[in-house]
Amino acid sequence: MILIISADDDTMTDAICAWLSFLNKKFVRLSENQLITAVVFDFKADVFKIDINGLRYDLKGFQSVFYRNGSLMYNGFKAEIDSHLKEFFNSELKSLTHFIYYYLEKSGAKIYGNIINREVNKLEVLHIAQTLGFEIPDTYVISQLMDGSILNASENYITKSISEVKPIFYENDLYLNYTKEINLKYLNTKNENIIPSLIQNRIDKIYEVRVFFFEKTIWAIATFEFSDDIDGRNIIEGAKKYLPLKLPKDINRKIRTLAKILRLKCGTIDMLKNEKDFYFLEINPLGQFHPVSHYGNYQIEKYIADLL
Repeated sequence: MILIISADDDTMTDAICAWLSFLNKKFVRLSENQLITAVVFDFKADVFKIDINGLRYDLKGFQSVFYRNGSLMYNGFKAEIDSHLKEFFNSELKSLTHFIYYYLEKSGAKIYGNIINREVNKLEVLHIAQTLGFEIPDTYVISQLMDGSILNASENYITKSISEVKPIFYENDLYLNYTKEINLKYLNTKNENIIPSLIQNRIDKIYEVRVFFFEKTIWAIATFEFSDDIDGRNIIEGAKKYLPLKLPKDINRKIRTLAKILRLKCGTIDMLKNEKDFYFLEINPLGQFHPVSHYGNYQIEKYIADLL
């Protein structure tokens, strides 16, 4: 039996499940609408079972587990409870979830995906990537605009979030954090404190690179954009052209080493290619691999289903 953990609306997991069905592999998928309705653990008898929508499963019966995103969801309480008590209940369920992940691994199930390490620190990743020999854009973090003087006035710079981008709702409006170019002349007229901000020089790219790695296998596509916008999320699909890409062996080696250091079993990596080199930008443990699979014609979903 295969256990799939993902969000309901994850189309990539949908495709993997479709392949599993085609291959006649038995699986169960946990998501927001596929809840754990009961838990029965007996440490003395070594019995660890869970109910999923009324059906009981022995955790030892799962030979492989694929974690895509999200978390285990449990049948909730119907009655109104105090917010502090609700916080305690959620803490209890979080500890229970971690034990289930632990037990699945210890019982011999093959674990695919980042079931434990689901987040990375962008600055830490940049520093590690640089030590491994990746080229990275010149990178700065400043909290006073007056320190912007360390930037070269003849260069172009961008800023983006240090942490993961999160939507902000304010007065019925939605705000998203995109990569933006910096006006150095404007900054040099200011002298005030700001939240510590990530600044990088803008790479004059030929194309963007999106990489997806799963275990030791690596796939990549090149994206050519016919637009001046520096954030690809703002560019319509008609202004893009995709091609499958074979990365140099030394780049593949560095990717595998970086994944090992970060203890990631899969993830997406964004890079830029200029006339001289590949520039590492960031890694996302829960990144979307559908564009890589689709535009590269790699059938990654089938590859994962075959492993499971």
